[in-house]
Amino acid sequence: MPAPGWLTARPVAHRGYHDAAAGRLENTLPAAEAAIAKNFAIECDLQLTSDGQVAVFHDDTLERLTKATGAVAGKTMAQLRSVAFRESDATIPSLEDLLDLVAGRVPLVIELKSQFDGDHRLEAAAAAALLGYQGPVAVMSFDPSQMIRFRQLAPAIP
Repeated sequence: MPAPGWLTARPVAHRGYHDAAAGRLENTLPAAEAAIAKNFAIECDLQLTSDGQVAVFHDDTLERLTKATGAVAGKTMAQLRSVAFRESDATIPSLEDLLDLVAGRVPLVIELKSQFDGDHRLEAAAAAALLGYQGPVAVMSFDPSQMIRFRQLAPAIP
């Protein structure tokens, strides 16, 4: 499938248009809002929570950006929503939170994070959310097995 034109038509804000000094941390809704205001596409990262929800967060663990510890995969979405960031009042959003905020106004470039363990629950949860989304979206991963599974679940999404 060739890259859609919207994918290269504008800058892509990596993890949103974040600026810690301004209180906008990566992969948060304020960083997404700032990218929308600049008319930038938004790249974000997805992780699966222990209750099968999809969190927008890059790291496998919470220590680098938050005041909490532990693996993202070991927490429920409700627990992650209550985690305090070090430099922001924002909370860790779910994929649904991000989709509701963006609402098709700018493209999304979504990276599925992988443990390279053959677990494909993240692809299923992300595909379920994205199949009903009306805005431009593309999905990527460094794990080829994730991309094969996602293509099976959502063949129309680049």
